[in-house]
Amino acid sequence: MCAKSQFPYTPLRLLWDGFNPAGFEQGNFVIFRGYIDESYDANQNVFALSCLIARGKTWYEMERKWKLHLAAKNKQLLKAGRPTISRYHASDCSGRRNEFDGWSHEERDSFVRGLFRILKQAPVHTVVFDVQLDEVCEVFPEWSKDRIETAYNVLTGFLMYMIGEDFEKIPRPHAMYWKDSKITLFHDRTGGNGRYDPAILRVFNQQMGDPEFPYRKWFTTIAPMSWEDCIALQPADLVAFECFKEAEARIEARKSRKSFKALLDMAAFGIHSKGFDKESLLKMRAHLAGYRDV
Repeated sequence: MCAKSQFPYTPLRLLWDGFNPAGFEQGNFVIFRGYIDESYDANQNVFALSCLIARGKTWYEMERKWKLHLAAKNKQLLKAGRPTISRYHASDCSGRRNEFDGWSHEERDSFVRGLFRILKQAPVHTVVFDVQLDEVCEVFPEWSKDRIETAYNVLTGFLMYMIGEDFEKIPRPHAMYWKDSKITLFHDRTGGNGRYDPAILRVFNQQMGDPEFPYRKWFTTIAPMSWEDCIALQPADLVAFECFKEAEARIEARKSRKSFKALLDMAAFGIHSKGFDKESLLKMRAHLAGYRDV
């Protein structure tokens, strides 16, 4: 006999209704999960924001393989009497610092290649934006007090717009199957302590309440999570970092990193990326001024 739970429960029917306005009886749709992470430099100028979107089954498989890869590496480190790692952290791993201190270049590259092999097998759609915050603060001086919050103010809404636009373009017959799909978004808890979480939520709510935003039907909600509780934020971190480094290379007229080219070459891993230059930001300001206080 099972003991009665001491905690109250919510019927699945009510939870389902929260995700789909059609309700439990008619709620046949696919739930996609999108995981958002950012990457930026020490000078808080170049900023990249990425979102990886896939079905639950895809995330389950990716997270399982990701955890196995980390466990195998930690087993190797323990055997050698070296400190283990708690997670993959893109900038620390690239710079071989903190938990990755003492790693050789070859050891780092071999470990990351294993993560790329996991991504290569996953049918994931990725949307990425990057921007130079010097230019943002020049175009939006009223937002320049906190440069990172400015980045979220500018990019979160456009991330949602591009995701919606991409889903609208899904070719038939897939469009018939996904026409009632919903996307739930999760983002890494910002600023380490959630400092910028309210900014992200505010932009999300503004988009969802904006009658001119044509893609509201795709989204359900957005919520912060911590890397300790969410393996899926680690692939999002990897992609955000690679796209951040690509933005730096573009600005400095350097060649793209081999790792970024490897992302582009993954057949199952689709990336839609865009960099905002000053001209684009000026158009953005003019557009915002047309229907929203900036």
